[in-house]
Amino acid sequence: MDGMMIPFIMLLIITIALLLERKYHEDKIVDIYEEKFKEWKEHSTNVKEQEPPKELKGLIFKKGYNVTLELFDDDVKDPIERKKYTIVTKETL
Repeated sequence: MDGMMIPFIMLLIITIALLLERKYHEDKIVDIYEEKFKEWKEHSTNVKEQEPPKELKGLIFKKGYNVTLELFDDDVKDPIERKKYTIVTKETL
């Protein structure tokens, strides 16, 4: 029995040493990745694209059967003439 006790203890010590070494290296790698993640968060831009705000470009009037558009800026005249617009009613909001 004594003859097998020494190799068994050596095997147990080597196994424990390898487990501890593996744990050490795993923790080291996790720390490296956490540090890289913090650096990435600092340098990354988290900009969300926002829609441009609405601008008042004109007024619409109705007199009888005629509809009149009074434009404040001439830059919206071309899209209106090319019929590049959408109609939004109170029900669609």
